Amino acid sequence: MAQRPKRGIKADIKGPLIIAAVLAVVAFVCILIFATGGTNNAPEFRLALSVAGCVFVGTLVVCATLIIVEKPNDEELGQGTGINKRSADLYAQAKARKDAREREAREREAREGGGSDQSDAASGGSEPGGSEDGPDYGQRAHPEEHN
Repeated sequence: MAQRPKRGIKADIKGPLIIAAVLAVVAFVCILIFATGGTNNAPEFRLALSVAGCVFVGTLVVCATLIIVEKPNDEELGQGTGINKRSADLYAQAKARKDAREREAREREAREGGGSDQSDAASGGSEPGGSEDGPDYGQRAHPEEHN
């Protein structure tokens, strides 16, 4: 997002004040005309002023909220350090650790001769409650093992 040049406080306040004043005048005129109830009745100035004041304040609150929301954050806030790291980085690190563990396990099996694992798989023999069969109930789950 492009950075807009710094402006003074008067320039930031002038726009919302004009918008709020115009809406308040429109509300005042509308309430003054429609709340009277005809040409034979006296105009309701107190009601029209009350509604115009509420519209003015409400418009200023909405404009101030939109101004606050529009301000962009510094780029350095999105990087994250310490415990505030980005979740994408945490996921990538956990996946790298898991891949490294699996690669080491395959290399270790290849060096040890892996023949006994193939005979167990062919006969269908496996430990009950092993991690290949399903979850180990009652064991604490670690996020780095499940990524």
